[in-house]
Amino acid sequence: KEFSKLILFGNNYENKEFSDMCYQIDNDVFDDVYLVNPSTIGISTEEISKLLLYMETKSLRTNGKRVYIIYGFERLSQDVSNKILKFLEEPEENIYALLMTENYERILPTIVSRCQVLKLYFPTQTVDNDVVNKLKKFLVELIDKKKSMIAYEYEFFGDDLKDRVTFYNLFDTLEMIISQNINKENNYKYDEVFICEDLLDYPQESLINILDITNKLKCLIKNNINLNLLIDRYIIEVAEELSLCKK
Repeated sequence: KEFSKLILFGNNYENKEFSDMCYQIDNDVFDDVYLVNPSTIGISTEEISKLLLYMETKSLRTNGKRVYIIYGFERLSQDVSNKILKFLEEPEENIYALLMTENYERILPTIVSRCQVLKLYFPTQTVDNDVVNKLKKFLVELIDKKKSMIAYEYEFFGDDLKDRVTFYNLFDTLEMIISQNINKENNYKYDEVFICEDLLDYPQESLINILDITNKLKCLIKNNINLNLLIDRYIIEVAEELSLCKK
């Protein structure tokens, strides 16, 4: 999203004149930034067709620039990748694609060759070890108890369920834990602090699906939705994924 702001508004995107539009980008409601998130089964041909149709319309703004972002790009099927490839081979003026992946080696070489590859390395964040250990324990209990974990959630979150910002930060850290376990399997640089040994028994695809569920929960926390209902729903969805996957 920060790249999108730079593309659309230049280096001065933090100026007050762009504040409303940047806020809209942060909250996924800006009409010149189109996001595609994979579901638990990937990205469908219909979703990509809808994206390409949307990109045929013109921006109403002066510079006419538009950006589309596709998360989890390595999860596209061959058919969907070919639709995107055709679009990349005949680029429209002022349309920018940000194709996000944790493993670009799984992307068609013909697509990679038409992109500028940027490898992003983020500095290690300062974390509260007590929070990390609490969330690891939550994951272990969730793996063990599955859906019945709903009966124990208050033991883990307590007053956190009363504060939306604290709750969001908790699941931001949980997302980091899950991501590190995925990265460890792929021999990426990782931080040992976040490794949860119980997750390492599960296949990468299952962890990616759980990561997707966690990311969607973070987005929903921003909305005026009851936090108790959100954590119930999260536990049910992750429990179903854990039950479906094979260790």
